[in-house]
Amino acid sequence: MVDVLSQFYSVHYNFGIIALFMLLFAAWLGSRKNIKGAVTVLCICLVYNFVLFKKAERDPEWYSKKEAQVKGFDPVKKLWEDKSADDDPSKRK
Repeated sequence: MVDVLSQFYSVHYNFGIIALFMLLFAAWLGSRKNIKGAVTVLCICLVYNFVLFKKAERDPEWYSKKEAQVKGFDPVKKLWEDKSADDDPSKRK
């Protein structure tokens, strides 16, 4: 699935997964007979993809910056630092 999304989304496959969740949510709304909600979510998904495409086309370096931010983020380290700051007054922000 990741390989398919990385081919479809030239920016980053995480954006593709967000779009897939939007489409699944629209399908769920449609199955619940909420056609207006499904159409609204589909429109939001189309605008999301269009804006993402234009952003990547206009600023190709944006992808490398975002990818570096995602790869450099360690949620366990962030949680550890936040919890240790609660114990040590000198580490508090």
